[in-house]
Amino acid sequence: MRSEDVVIVGAGFAGTATAWMLRERGLRAVVLEREPSLGVHASGRGAGLGRVLAEDDETSQLTIRGAQLLRERFAAHWKPTGGFLTFDREDTAEEYRDRANRFDVPYEMVERAAIEKHWPIAVAMKAAMFVPRDGVIDNGGLLRAFAGEVELGTAVQRITASARGAVVETNRGAIEARCVVDGSGAWAGAWTRDPPLETFKRHLFVIEMIAATDAPYLWHVGDDERYLRPHADGVLACACDAERVEPMAQEPSRDADARCEARLPGSVIVKRWACQRAFAADRKMRVGRDPARRWLVWAAALGGHGATASAAVGERAAAAVMEVLDDRA
Repeated sequence: MRSEDVVIVGAGFAGTATAWMLRERGLRAVVLEREPSLGVHASGRGAGLGRVLAEDDETSQLTIRGAQLLRERFAAHWKPTGGFLTFDREDTAEEYRDRANRFDVPYEMVERAAIEKHWPIAVAMKAAMFVPRDGVIDNGGLLRAFAGEVELGTAVQRITASARGAVVETNRGAIEARCVVDGSGAWAGAWTRDPPLETFKRHLFVIEMIAATDAPYLWHVGDDERYLRPHADGVLACACDAERVEPMAQEPSRDADARCEARLPGSVIVKRWACQRAFAADRKMRVGRDPARRWLVWAAALGGHGATASAAVGERAAAAVMEVLDDRA
């Protein structure tokens, strides 16, 4: 049986970022990916919005730190555009202002006119803020920069505890590892028979619209949630839909275009696709050491914030891996 120190399951943002941070610490990890390329189901299909202020403090800690690392270490894959957040409720705007103040995130409250210079789209907004540290991420480029060496076409079938740590059974044979990182996205927990994550399909569209390539993205936070950002073929748009699905290669739903029309009336759609987002039941990212199986580290349930938080997720997961290895030395 093959023997390794660290096996990482999944070559999306969580898995590849953990591998990158372990390399930074001088440790090689084996990354297993069942698909023929990186980030097939979620990481490579998202909008790549570098939004540092998330919907809660715990997530924001990771997105703020992640964005900082991307700006500092992966500037080639981060475009510093800034971002507009608009709100349909004053109390929600207040929550985001408070969060920005707690975490020392620069921002400016702006009027509708400032947004309409870039996005002449009607939104029922009560308040708006501009976050200058936000940006746009080149998902594919960042995944490749993180990844290093990945064993593609290697499907994990089961993971069980062993005297050394755990045995990872794959379609190409078994690997015994001192530490296993589950970064398999919507499938996290499947190999250890843990309760499944909640998986939701979301649609993205490229629509005909003229926008400056360096325009800040626009994200409307509220019941009528949507976001827009410049794209090479027009504007990338999302109606922020959430359809509960089983983990799989997602295809656009039959009513996908109608969902876009409901939030962005009159849109001329150039192309459409679907991706999936995975959540734990408490809607918190699952990053760190498993409390019961001391050989297992989680890097999962990123809930749509994977691109922005990726480097920080890798940092935290890698620290947990080092703890495992120290314990088992």
